Amino acid sequence: MSRSRMAVAALLVPVAAGAVALLGAGVASAATPYSGDGYVGVRFDQNETRFLADTNAADFLNSIPGEYWGVYSGDGSIYNNGTIVRATIGQLVDETANHQGQVSFSVNNPAIWTSTVDIVQEW
Repeated sequence: MSRSRMAVAALLVPVAAGAVALLGAGVASAATPYSGDGYVGVRFDQNETRFLADTNAADFLNSIPGEYWGVYSGDGSIYNNGTIVRATIGQLVDETANHQGQVSFSVNNPAIWTSTVDIVQEW
């Protein structure tokens, strides 16, 4: 694993924890953590996703270079042309909120997964 990938992964764990704490203080419910083989993440329900979109809270994630991201777009996403997703994190969160969907972010073990960070749109 490259040093830059390790640095990004190490940076994302406290950033994700801080985001959960911030969102927990800002909305009545808390984001739902999840984990699996080589990844940990947080899922935001419909109201939390709307909060992220309205406050642009996810924009701080744009500082992570694109080559570390994996995007799983919702059905009919305007940002997915079939092979490539061209959008900022904020645009993906806004689109998810506009579909009354939920968004998830995960941090992956780069030794197992091809992307270090994933964003998932569900609607």
